Amino acid sequence: MKKYLERELNPLTFAANQTSTLQLPRDYSYDRIFFRLKGTVYRGVGASAGKPKDLSLAHLVRRIEIRKNGREVIKSIDMATLMRINQIMYGTLPKYKQTVYNAIFGSGAAITNQWDDYAAVTTGANAHDFDICAVLDLGMPRASRRNDTLLDSTARGGVSTLDLIITWGAANDVMTAAYGASGTGVAFDLTPTLAIATGEYIDIDSPDDPYTPYSVFKQYGIQKAITATNTKEQIEIGVGNFYRGFVLKTYADDVQSDTILNNITLRSGTDVIKLRSAMALQGDNKLEYGLETWPTGYYFLDLVHDGHLAKMLNTSNLSSLTLELDVTKRGTNCFVEVFPMEVTAAPVVRKAG
Repeated sequence: MKKYLERELNPLTFAANQTSTLQLPRDYSYDRIFFRLKGTVYRGVGASAGKPKDLSLAHLVRRIEIRKNGREVIKSIDMATLMRINQIMYGTLPKYKQTVYNAIFGSGAAITNQWDDYAAVTTGANAHDFDICAVLDLGMPRASRRNDTLLDSTARGGVSTLDLIITWGAANDVMTAAYGASGTGVAFDLTPTLAIATGEYIDIDSPDDPYTPYSVFKQYGIQKAITATNTKEQIEIGVGNFYRGFVLKTYADDVQSDTILNNITLRSGTDVIKLRSAMALQGDNKLEYGLETWPTGYYFLDLVHDGHLAKMLNTSNLSSLTLELDVTKRGTNCFVEVFPMEVTAAPVVRKAG
C-alpha cells in the first residue's frame, strides 16, 4: 500500500551563468518533480537579426540535474528539451504562457507579439510576463507500471545525499546566435524564479506488498556536431543497462530542423535493431502519441510501444550499441542530440497499490 505526497520546496532565483543547488528531502520515493519558471522579460533597442529559440524562455534553465551521493547523475537535461519530451510522453505541451502588457490596449490585450522576431520589446508597458512549466519524471511515463522506476531517496535505497542542481543560462540564451543587440539586449523587469514541487510515494511495507528495490530511470544528453554530410554518422551508446528508447533532436544555428536527419539505424555490431526513415518515424510518432503538431527537429525511437518495461532493450550481453545516422549538414553549426531513456536494472515485480 502506498500514499502519495505532494509538497512545495524552496524556490530558486535566476543568476546568469551560475548554479543553484537544493538538497532534496530524503524521506520517500520520488515519482515526479514539477518546475514552474516565472518572470518578466524585455528586449533592448539595437536588435538587428535572429529570433527566439524554440520555447525560448525555457533556455534560461540550461540544465536540470539530479545527483545522488554527490557523484551519480540520475538526470541531466535542459528545460526546453524536457518540455518537448513532456509533450511527446503526455500528448500535450506543458504550460507555456507569454503575455504582452500594453498600457494603451489594456493588460494582456491581444496586440502584435514583437517577441516573435528581433525587434525591441521595451521595458514597462510592453514587457512580457512569462509563466512556463515542466515535469521531470522519475517514474517511467507511458509504462504499464511506472512505479517500477521510482527513485527511493532513503538510506534503504542507498541514498546519503540527493541534490537538485540548476545551471542557469544567460538572458540572451533565449535568442538564436544571429541575434544582435547593443546596450541592454535581453533583460528582466522581474527576475525569474523557479518554483519546485515534488510528487512522492510513501512506502508502507505489508505482507501483501513487501518493499523491493526500484530500478532507476536515467536521462541525459549526448551531443554530436555534424561537420559534413554523412550517411554513417555514429554515436556510441553505453552498454550494460536497459533502454526504453531514444529521443533525438536536430538543429542548425540554434534553429531546429527536420532536414538534417534522413535515416536512423540502431545496431550492435552487424545486428540491426531498428532501421527507420526519419520523416516516416516522425509521422508514426505523431499518430502514436496523439499530437496534432509534432515538434520540429524531434524524433522518438521507442523500443517499448505497449508500455511493458520487461520488453526494454537489454544491453548487458552486448559488446557495443551504436546509433548510425544518415545526416545532411545544414548551416554553420549543426548538431544532433540524443537523449537516452536508460534504466539501470530490470523492472521488478511488485503488487499494484
